[in-house]
Amino acid sequence: MNANRIIDMIVRQVMRRLVTKGVDKGFDVASRMGGKSDGATNPDTGQPAPRNAPRPSQNLRQAQKVTRQMRRFMKF
Repeated sequence: MNANRIIDMIVRQVMRRLVTKGVDKGFDVASRMGGKSDGATNPDTGQPAPRNAPRPSQNLRQAQKVTRQMRRFMKF
């Protein structure tokens, strides 16, 4: 193996890691940009939601958490 080939392999590895980190950061930022509603009222009727009903923001947070976990496990 010549030096040029070794340098190319190292550059490819570094670039792949940088691109992967950039994509992950982009997904993290996008997942934080969810809706800003607090779920105090029902969007369909405008009536207050029942006290024991899960709020949409809680469901959104839970979905975002699962998405982050899946991204971590799906890395290669």
